[in-house]
Amino acid sequence: MSELNTPAAYERLLALPAMTTWTAARQQEHAADAAAYEAALAAVQAGLRSQHVEGDGRWSAVLRSRKVEKHLRAMAKASRKQAAAAEALRTTYASHVSHVAALPGQREAKRQAKELRKNGGRQALAAETAKALHKSASASAGAPASLGHAPAEEVTAPAPARGVNDLWKRGA
Repeated sequence: MSELNTPAAYERLLALPAMTTWTAARQQEHAADAAAYEAALAAVQAGLRSQHVEGDGRWSAVLRSRKVEKHLRAMAKASRKQAAAAEALRTTYASHVSHVAALPGQREAKRQAKELRKNGGRQALAAETAKALHKSASASAGAPASLGHAPAEEVTAPAPARGVNDLWKRGA
């Protein structure tokens, strides 16, 4: 008996077919228990409700019977709940197994997406830097060497004022 309750005895449940078989057996046991409790409830209910004591009111036997019946009802309810829990265990474990099997692929896809974003960002930054350097190199090549900026004839007139705030900022 003690050999059945060792961790090694339950390690076999880590295989999905074994877990499915084991939970199905537990469901059957709990369903059979619930059926037995419901049959016992029917027998007790019929027997206790038919007991009539001199001086009883109309519902006295029923009320006395319900005090006993509630415990059988609770047992039947608990067995149905345990059968449902066994099914939930099986479906949750099956979901867990498929999730764990998919994790390496998901992690690899995530790593590749991160690497692509990282390399794409580096390439975009390198392209922008090259473009800016090219513009500054071409602009400095056409300018006189002593000034280091564009000739005066290329300077345009100031933009017209666009509102009161713009006039205020310009000091007009």
